[in-house]
Amino acid sequence: MANNFFNKIVKNVSADSNTPSEVYAVPASKKTIVIELDVANRSTSSQTIDVEIEDFSAKGSAVTLSNGTSVSSNTLTSGTAHNLTTGDRIQFTHVTGLSGVALNKQYWVIKVATNTFKVASSHTNASAGTALTVTGTQAAANSLNSLAFVYIVRAAPIPIGGALKVIAGQKLVLEAQDKLYCTASAASSVDAIASILEDVS
Repeated sequence: MANNFFNKIVKNVSADSNTPSEVYAVPASKKTIVIELDVANRSTSSQTIDVEIEDFSAKGSAVTLSNGTSVSSNTLTSGTAHNLTTGDRIQFTHVTGLSGVALNKQYWVIKVATNTFKVASSHTNASAGTALTVTGTQAAANSLNSLAFVYIVRAAPIPIGGALKVIAGQKLVLEAQDKLYCTASAASSVDAIASILEDVS
């Protein structure tokens, strides 16, 4: 089997935890080894970095919201038991008639009941976050998926003009359709580069 080496570069890592920068997404039916991940601080002040893995195999099944439910706060209602838990991260796959949430952004789940839950724009601890205000009427097609994330580092410091080797000297295995994300403490301040060995067995 050929050795497929790549570098994956992200300039200006996102500072928005709802839209972290995707450094690398593993293709379907492949496995990858992350050999190294370096982040550099280009700004004139110290920064921090979050690096996370999205585990595709642990991704939750689709949750469909109830049709015609009027929403005036951040409480959403599902058609059946949603199986979400407080602290889950979710991403809307279809939004019609709702304002306050968007496609392709990641939110946190707070204050869960069997068929209802609230969403937050960030999390400050295991049970609370900054609640969103969601308004409108849920459409039948409105749906979301829960995402499975783990941190490699969280709020790791990067000194002024310095760099941090987040992964170095060890190897990190990613399986098919897993994703590697970074979020910086300030926009337009941090760059990231990953060295990847793709299609391993």
